[in-house]
Amino acid sequence: MNVFVSHERIGWSAIVLLLVTGLAAGCGGPHAGGPVRYAVSGRVTYEGEPVPMGFIEFLPDTSQDNSGPGGGAPIRNGAYEADASRGVVGGPYIVRIRGTDGVPTTEEGEELSEGQELFPLFETHYEFPQQDATVHFEVSEDVSEDVSDEAPE
Repeated sequence: MNVFVSHERIGWSAIVLLLVTGLAAGCGGPHAGGPVRYAVSGRVTYEGEPVPMGFIEFLPDTSQDNSGPGGGAPIRNGAYEADASRGVVGGPYIVRIRGTDGVPTTEEGEELSEGQELFPLFETHYEFPQQDATVHFEVSEDVSEDVSDEAPE
């Protein structure tokens, strides 16, 4: 009888372990709880030169029926890379870019660890594909939209 009880406990333990493992595997995966997102990378330049530091932000353009998640990435030496967890779902997005000179300074008693702003907040619109993409943004003085993309790698 002890063997039967012991075997029964092993059986229930195995079932519980399988259920817990199955539930854990279904949670927290790359697309858990949301739509499929795609990686976005590229360069950001200002007046033809790489933006030393900054941040690029991808906001779904709700006026164009995009209700997907937003994303973004830091800009370092003119390059940005948003992996799929911080990327886009594809479709129309508003892209906002902040850029600094990358030279830490103090202004009016406030420490600016990323340096002085190079330009006012730049905003443009871009239609991202539903796949990983490489997109380059040029920020200009007149804040005109200047975007180029390359075939995905």
